[in-house]
Amino acid sequence: MPDVSMPWGAEDLGLSLPDRWTIQQTATPSLRPAPEDWPERMALALSQPMSGPPLSKLLAARRNGSIVLIVEDLTRHSPLPQILKVVLREIRHAGMADEQLEIFIATGMHPPLTPAEQSAKLGAAADGIARRSNPWSDPSQYVTLGRVGKMPVQVDRGVAEADLRIIISSVSPHLQAGFGGGHKMLFPGCASLETIRALHRLGIGRRDRQLVGTEAPANPMRAAIDAAGTLLDTGGSASFAVQYLLDDNDNPAAIASGDVIPAQQTMAKQCSVSCGILLGAPADVLIVGAYPRDFDLWQSFKCIANTRWALRPNGVVICLARCEAGLHGMKPPPWPIDATWTRRIVRLLGAEAISSIVTRLVPRLAGDAAFFVRLAAQTLHRNPLLLVSPALHATGAKFPGLELFAKPEDAIAAAQSLLGRGPQRAVVFPAGGTTYPIPAGMARSEQPPGPGVTP
Repeated sequence: MPDVSMPWGAEDLGLSLPDRWTIQQTATPSLRPAPEDWPERMALALSQPMSGPPLSKLLAARRNGSIVLIVEDLTRHSPLPQILKVVLREIRHAGMADEQLEIFIATGMHPPLTPAEQSAKLGAAADGIARRSNPWSDPSQYVTLGRVGKMPVQVDRGVAEADLRIIISSVSPHLQAGFGGGHKMLFPGCASLETIRALHRLGIGRRDRQLVGTEAPANPMRAAIDAAGTLLDTGGSASFAVQYLLDDNDNPAAIASGDVIPAQQTMAKQCSVSCGILLGAPADVLIVGAYPRDFDLWQSFKCIANTRWALRPNGVVICLARCEAGLHGMKPPPWPIDATWTRRIVRLLGAEAISSIVTRLVPRLAGDAAFFVRLAAQTLHRNPLLLVSPALHATGAKFPGLELFAKPEDAIAAAQSLLGRGPQRAVVFPAGGTTYPIPAGMARSEQPPGPGVTP
């Protein structure tokens, strides 16, 4: 009986698989551990960017101006207290007062952080500095910069009017934008609801195809994000990026700084080499852990969207997700039909038709969550989904088409029932939140680090 070990918070969760299941591949990222002196390497990167002027020069030119530091929210695991300590040391050395600074938490449409959550996320080095989350529900807080195609480019007024924006973020695979980081911290992180909706529509097309691991121009969402960021930087203000890859302990293993697009693209190329897994034959069973994006249901679902391309059509997904925050503000529509019949209906009507029906029956979904409904329908049309989450199961939470289990062995038994007798090939993604499959014929970059990159 083959055994599998999956990350589960600070511990591991063991699974025993049926004898007739053969594990054909265990897909783990190949990131090297961060060096112990990564804070010193980050400080060096600030003074030796891969593109554009060093941070000290940008600060000197704006000594009397305003600075906004744009950082990740609770759904990401960067060691922000230590990172901010490095960046703020550089800012204060340049003679900037804390009153000139603001920390903007790029929450997009995620719930705003409470004062206690802000303090824990940012650390003591940020004490005394104003901070806030994206006010996406208040249209008056945004300025319109123009349009990218049909998308209005609307960003928080304070972010737009700052003399310098310092974007601090990790870069990891993203199901819609290909890779995170860079101007994605601004769009959708600091963007209006209208812009966020438009971006999400670009990220989920009518044709179901793999976008994770792709870059602009092949990725329409990333292309729009970068075009919007470039539009923001055409005025007198500027943006400086601090980008990095996190190792298994959530410490920066590689760092790039400087102009936003080159820094993000360099980290994306390294991410593709470390987190993109070359795939063999499509499997019958996908066992995927949502780690480290297992904070809530929406973040956990991304691991399914990232990795489902490792499966054959009608192969079964078993997803393990802690979901410590539960639904975290997500409000699934009431749905009286069980998972089996829901998938039958989706298969009969098609993903596009069922998405249209659901958003018409539940009008509140048409704007804020229509992209998620379409993504879920496309995923369910291709594969049955079994979710193991004791925390969600205990609350009685439900999501249309998702069969929810409290124990892995119950999900494995359900998968056997769906697949029938006979040998089955399984592929395991222990960290599905930050890894993705590379099917045969899909290129990935093997480019080594360039100047300004600290491995």
